Amino acid sequence: MLAERLVADGAGPGVPVGVCVERTPDLLVAVLAVLRAGSCYVPLDPNYPAERLAFMVKDSGTRLLLTTPASRANCPAGPTVVVLGDTVTTEPGDRPVPVVPEDTAYIIYTSGSTGLPKGVAIHHGGCVAMLSEMDRIFEGRDMSGISAASSICFDMSVMEIFPALCRGGAVVLVESAVHLPDSAYADRITHLNVVPSVMNGLLDAGGLPPNVRTVVFGGEPLRRKLVDRAYRETGADRVYNAYGPTEATVFSSHKWVPEDETDEPSIGAPSSTARAYVLDENLKPLPAGVPGELYVGGVGLAHGYVNRPRTTAERFVPDPFLDGERMYRTGDVVTCTEDGELRFGGRSDHQVKLRGFRIELEEVEARLTGRPGVREAAAVVRGNRLIGYVVPADDSQEASREGDGVWLDAERQAALTGGLAAELPDYMVPGTVVFLTALPLAPGGKLDRAALPDPPAADPGTPLRAASTPTEVALAEIWGQLLDLEPTGIDVQAAFYDLGGDSLLLVRLARLMTRRFDRRVRVPDLFSFRDIASLARWLDAESGATPEIVESARRRAGARRAALRGRAAPTDN
Repeated sequence: MLAERLVADGAGPGVPVGVCVERTPDLLVAVLAVLRAGSCYVPLDPNYPAERLAFMVKDSGTRLLLTTPASRANCPAGPTVVVLGDTVTTEPGDRPVPVVPEDTAYIIYTSGSTGLPKGVAIHHGGCVAMLSEMDRIFEGRDMSGISAASSICFDMSVMEIFPALCRGGAVVLVESAVHLPDSAYADRITHLNVVPSVMNGLLDAGGLPPNVRTVVFGGEPLRRKLVDRAYRETGADRVYNAYGPTEATVFSSHKWVPEDETDEPSIGAPSSTARAYVLDENLKPLPAGVPGELYVGGVGLAHGYVNRPRTTAERFVPDPFLDGERMYRTGDVVTCTEDGELRFGGRSDHQVKLRGFRIELEEVEARLTGRPGVREAAAVVRGNRLIGYVVPADDSQEASREGDGVWLDAERQAALTGGLAAELPDYMVPGTVVFLTALPLAPGGKLDRAALPDPPAADPGTPLRAASTPTEVALAEIWGQLLDLEPTGIDVQAAFYDLGGDSLLLVRLARLMTRRFDRRVRVPDLFSFRDIASLARWLDAESGATPEIVESARRRAGARRAALRGRAAPTDN
């Protein structure tokens, strides 16, 4: 009846409907209702900044929005709002509203180089082809439980939700991949789609679902070392590497990576529904072994970018090898092997992937430059960290104070990142902001990203509150182990993220704390208590732990570590 309510409110083919729902079963109900009404869904993460949600709604032309009582307050103003759970007065229809393959199924917004996100419109024909290709690739595999850990604002969610629903399997919905170890239904998961960096964190923490049989990597370059770990440390007997931009409907190539191979994994051969070309700057094919830009085409190709005719024309170009068809410039540099597989070699522009999230550095830079007091800005990704570089508009005092013209300013960084957090998703907000007297330039006058300096050490002038209670000392030791920091130099009031931690390390932190304190610590607990001081208070108050108990746990943990190293150590009886 929800779909009929949407139809009564104006839903239908070509009509975008926003879905602003938290990660509960209501999310699946909302998406299916929109599709049954013949409309296309526009994912709106209720945790996104209000400004970004408002832009996505306005840019996509969304006039109708589905939400829940829990997420209602986070919805942007403007569209007609339908709240799940409200009384529906329409009569149920006999069947879904019919659509044709070229009708849009969903619009996903990705980071944009102009400083604003851009919507990618994917049609039903591309989705059906992708699902058919998944049936072919995973024929005979156990797909009875598929983990759904990706935000519906990212296209990996499409290959998590719909294959299970189309084939009678279970969608195991979790808040995010780092919450997998805490899912009450983790043992139902047999098929896992995961980003390599996330998988490393889950393996480090021993947090993989026990019954996983198929692992599909995507979103980042995959290394052989991780493939070996997946085979060795899980029950998986098949590991795949999938590649594809959002603009080509989730994935364009894939590879089953056998256990007995030793080479670095390729991104495989093109899917049966895709075309792939490795071309030079003149759109001429390059021979095997010669790197070039990857262009993709086929039934999964998107309509283009919503309200971006110029960008659409630049990225979706005529296919010179097939009359009347188009192909997409991925910006990815690849090499074709003699046997027809593709090897990823990096990017030709400034788009990056951070823990699987697609980020245009120019968007981050544009937002930084737009903040008050900023003259110029740059951004880079180093390791798993997004770092911002800022030239202040009033840098005379800092320049005279710092001889090398590079410094940190905690107060100014907090003001900048606080402003960015109101405009950008959290994965696009730099964890560290470095201040410079000038950005380094290449001989041609362009920004030299490679010459941007590493962040300097934090200012030691700020008073440090070191660990003092036994619980704080134990936590400082764990944090020091994870963050490669000296425990005595960790401020117990500093947040885990401020010291270089990330969501992947939270999984390992939860496991280490569980073992160290002999009580279960979950990832959601670590989102509630972000520094050592609050964590220590919570541990002591909730568990009733006394200093003697904490010390006993520490001695037992030390004994276990010593035993693993083959050395004797005194034990606590």
